Amino acid sequence: MYKKELEIAKRAAREAGKYLGKEFLLWTRGKANYKTHRELVTKCDKHAEKIIFSHIRKYFPEYAILSEESGLLNKKSDYFWVVDPLDGTSNFTNHIPMFTSSISLFYKNEVVLGVTYMPLLDEMYYATKGNGFYKNNKKLSVSKIKDLKKGVISYNHGKGIANTKKAYKIYEHFHLNAFRCRNIYSTTLQMGMVAAGHIDGYIVSGAKLWDVAAGVIMITEAGGVLTDWQNKPWNKTSKSIVCANKSLYPLIVKDMKKIGLLKK
Repeated sequence: MYKKELEIAKRAAREAGKYLGKEFLLWTRGKANYKTHRELVTKCDKHAEKIIFSHIRKYFPEYAILSEESGLLNKKSDYFWVVDPLDGTSNFTNHIPMFTSSISLFYKNEVVLGVTYMPLLDEMYYATKGNGFYKNNKKLSVSKIKDLKKGVISYNHGKGIANTKKAYKIYEHFHLNAFRCRNIYSTTLQMGMVAAGHIDGYIVSGAKLWDVAAGVIMITEAGGVLTDWQNKPWNKTSKSIVCANKSLYPLIVKDMKKIGLLKK
């Protein structure tokens, strides 16, 4: 199932990503606008969105679309695309080469397809329901690391001082208790890397749907464990995620309880 949707999503993400890659090489700091104090938007976000929209509207005109830049369009369909045309805008605008274009598809309340493309490394991460996780056409799975002290833990946070303070706690604790702890500032990329086994666990609070939807199905199809911070199954209204391979997930949750981020 979803073979055509996957083909078009990959095509759209790649074309948008290639555009972003070219613009990145020409970018000058200071050309972005601020949506809020810490949220940037560029002409590149908007143009990448147009590229993606042109593909999915051509082949699936009846499907709804939710995009970070344009909101929800055509609310009547049971199918809806979720689009983040440029995830990692602050990286992009500061000439840090870690950013992606990301597309996911929901059927009713379930995410059934996810695609994330990193243009500067030409890496395509993708999954569809029941068909496993792939990176550049190679089927991969989450890591097999069992010892937290050997694990790489990644994190991110949404806007607001409360989410920022939670991120401080995550970094402080896992920097001391894991092999490495880092924030790449691109949630879609970080979750793709968990699915591919490059990162062993990921923690985020204050996330938007377009930040995480593609990553949710990629990690699930790659054999990982993923819940919200209340240890409940993730759903499209969830604002937090903790995910890892099956061995590290309970260890991460246990440590998050120790530092007061999860209820004991």
